[in-house]
Amino acid sequence: MIRFTVEFGLVLVIVSLVPFVGEAQDRVKSFDRLDGPRITLPDDPEGASEMRQLCPESTETCQRYWAYTGYFVRNATIPTRDREVIILRTAWLNRGDYIWGRHNIIGQEAGLTEEEINRVTQGSDAVGWNPFDAALVRAVDELHTSRFLSEATWSTLGERYTESQLREVVLIVGNYTQLSMFQNALGAQLEPGIEGLPSGTR
Repeated sequence: MIRFTVEFGLVLVIVSLVPFVGEAQDRVKSFDRLDGPRITLPDDPEGASEMRQLCPESTETCQRYWAYTGYFVRNATIPTRDREVIILRTAWLNRGDYIWGRHNIIGQEAGLTEEEINRVTQGSDAVGWNPFDAALVRAVDELHTSRFLSEATWSTLGERYTESQLREVVLIVGNYTQLSMFQNALGAQLEPGIEGLPSGTR
């Protein structure tokens, strides 16, 4: 009876640890996407996009937010291709349909192939990444799951990046995580002609 109790206890411990295996690959829980904005959009005679209307620049909060989030597009100092790998992985983990749709296009303009963009969804262990690209993807995963960067990932990125650029990686992931929350929760809709996350993965 004692042996059974001990063995049963060990089984429970092992089962309880299962969710943590592969944790770095976990995405946020799926949800029922909104088919339209869940707040009333302001009248905008200047024709601002629906996304901008969700956070109108007529409010000081939104003015400051757009200035902040726009900085990462206009002024990032890490290579554009690297930035797009980071953004796409962040969008994937956060089910950021709107971000994925736009940065799929921007990423290809920055030099990412369709194969590489598809590989972003497979994680850092996917066949085909060079060690640095794998570290970029892994950095997003680590920040997503633990809000921390391991020494190994930090050191690999530090082989190419300055301390300022390492800081930038963390801020980019944080910014696009916040943006995906905002877009998902308020119901940002993809613009005509732009495809979001791969079919069946939204």
